[in-house]
Amino acid sequence: MPARPTESEDAAPRRLTDRKRLAIVQAAAMEFQTRGYFSTSMNVIAATANVSKRTLYNHFDSKEALFDAIIEELTQKAELLPECSFDPTRDLREQLVELAEAEVQFMTSASVVALARAGISRVLAEPEVGKKIDHRRFHKRVKSWLDDALAAGCLNHTSTEFAAKQFVGMLMTFAFWPMIVNGESPPSKKKRVDIIESTVEMFLCCYREPE
Repeated sequence: MPARPTESEDAAPRRLTDRKRLAIVQAAAMEFQTRGYFSTSMNVIAATANVSKRTLYNHFDSKEALFDAIIEELTQKAELLPECSFDPTRDLREQLVELAEAEVQFMTSASVVALARAGISRVLAEPEVGKKIDHRRFHKRVKSWLDDALAAGCLNHTSTEFAAKQFVGMLMTFAFWPMIVNGESPPSKKKRVDIIESTVEMFLCCYREPE
């Protein structure tokens, strides 16, 4: 059964209008991943969100607007991850493990999985839509950390944009995509540790500056 995002994972909106908007976005995410984007009607979304069609259209004038809101919520969640600053006095591997742990925690959370599944239901059918999404926002935090590590001389000279994509991509291959594509449960604690440690080791073998 598709994971449904809940308000408990985030600070609950205080205003009634904000709560209704959130309920609509959550309902759309659930219906998109269950029925598929093109098979979901605005009437169904209104019923699932327990709001009137008038309220729904006051917030979103189309399914396209709802899709955009889902993608925006997903990217905002990524950007709101706790700051992880590079510390030149600490062990490089230890810091990369912490960075990876935060990324895996984020990408395997129920709300993120639900939003991602909802978005993919449209992107698979309309690749051009996917091209318009600013994917850099999803690994902005990792790139910032790598920029500082590179400036400190701890990494070899490389594109931190590419390296960030590679780092996050390796984690997603084993921790995220099996949940999205195959409907698997979140990785166990042991599997999560294995994923993180192997990713960090491969990354360091490629990018760590020789001492």
